[in-house]
Amino acid sequence: MSDDSSKVIIDEDWKAQVEREKREAAEKAPEAEAGQVPPAPEEVSFSAVVSMLSMQTMMALGMLAQQQDQEEIAVDLNGAKYMIDMLMVLRDKTKGNLDPKEKGYLTQALSDLQQAFVVRSQQVQENAMRGAGIDPHAGLGPEA
Repeated sequence: MSDDSSKVIIDEDWKAQVEREKREAAEKAPEAEAGQVPPAPEEVSFSAVVSMLSMQTMMALGMLAQQQDQEEIAVDLNGAKYMIDMLMVLRDKTKGNLDPKEKGYLTQALSDLQQAFVVRSQQVQENAMRGAGIDPHAGLGPEA
């Protein structure tokens, strides 16, 4: 009979531990207490990888705010170039292994990001020239 009572104590200790862990988890995650379920993660796919790298590039180019209430645009041309280079490596390493839709998605993303990089680079250069007191458009055409 003493064997049965020890089993009950072990079971009760285990149940108490589980309840304690549930309470601790609920305290750490208030949304779980409110009955909110966190969103399911996006399916891992080639297009998701390209999309993630593209978004990081757009953030580096100042096309997407890194924070919702961000007032100033932060531009990191070196970071953007690095991300574009990563996409180019991805393109080169997956050559011949992508279906037409994946290849088209990657090609379009690279083209769009490269064009945005050129435009943003020109804007940064013009702003630097203005800051130095130089008219970036002086001598480029007929004066109005």
